[in-house]
Amino acid sequence: MSLTVRQLEIIRAVSVHGSVTEAASALGISQPAISLMLRDCASHAGFPFFVRKHGRLQATRETQVILAELNRIFDSIERVNRLMDDMREMTVGTVQVAAVPTLADNLLAPTIAEFQKSWPHIQISVFTLDNLGVFENVVQERVDFGLGLSPLHHRDGRMVEGRMSDLCASELVCVVHPDSPLATRESVTPADLAPYPLISFGKTQPLGALIEESFQRAGVVRRIALEVTLTSVACSLARSGAGAAIIDPFHLWAPRDYGVVTLRYRPRTEVKAQMLLPNNTPLSRSARLFVSALHRTVRERGFAWESDGSPAGTVGDHSC
Repeated sequence: MSLTVRQLEIIRAVSVHGSVTEAASALGISQPAISLMLRDCASHAGFPFFVRKHGRLQATRETQVILAELNRIFDSIERVNRLMDDMREMTVGTVQVAAVPTLADNLLAPTIAEFQKSWPHIQISVFTLDNLGVFENVVQERVDFGLGLSPLHHRDGRMVEGRMSDLCASELVCVVHPDSPLATRESVTPADLAPYPLISFGKTQPLGALIEESFQRAGVVRRIALEVTLTSVACSLARSGAGAAIIDPFHLWAPRDYGVVTLRYRPRTEVKAQMLLPNNTPLSRSARLFVSALHRTVRERGFAWESDGSPAGTVGDHSC
């Protein structure tokens, strides 16, 4: 006999909460009802779903395997419920976005602030992840869409494929402490940076791959003194005088004092902010409205580069 959706929901709830009491409270049913259903489930399946350990219920190995599928099922049910909400005259709606930190901070934040003025009843959820995490959440349709940086690779180095569109393009810049000998330059090259401690990203990260390629083109070996995973940390280290950092300029879009000097980086190395979309699911009405607001932010805030290669807005004078 097949298990019912309700029985599957109970198995999932007990797995999450680790006790019948908490699962019963979460589902709004009685503890005896859950205990009875768990016994029925085990009887139908021919194996137990839980064992008691240290006073709590622990999922068996078989249950752990099943949970991956259960999560997908109930994620799909949640998406259906969200779509039904969106179909109501926009009185209720949600937008779920996965984004890398630099785009969440400097592109999503101003977009959300403006969007809420027109659509205060639409709930926005932002999940800040690394590039691959953004892609995986989009592919698994846990979010409406994602924002990442190109190039996007799997952990084994393979290029990620999917529905992507360029949101805006820019180029890498170098940031240094105002007292650095490099601070008076208009631009720097890998050879210029060689004598100084380099703050940089690993090869498996999109920015690290771009920087590595630019060093190879210049015939210079990239020696990383301080390896980071976040642009904000790289900028903070440069501000403290720990070295020179090559970063994406998206981090510098917000109008605030960063305490560093910004230099052009040569050879010119383009980096793109990309929108990642689910392969098979169209955007909800709420998500389409938010995407339009996102494009409007890009246009209105000058999140682009001028024709001479200098960044528009606050970074154009090479200091921030």
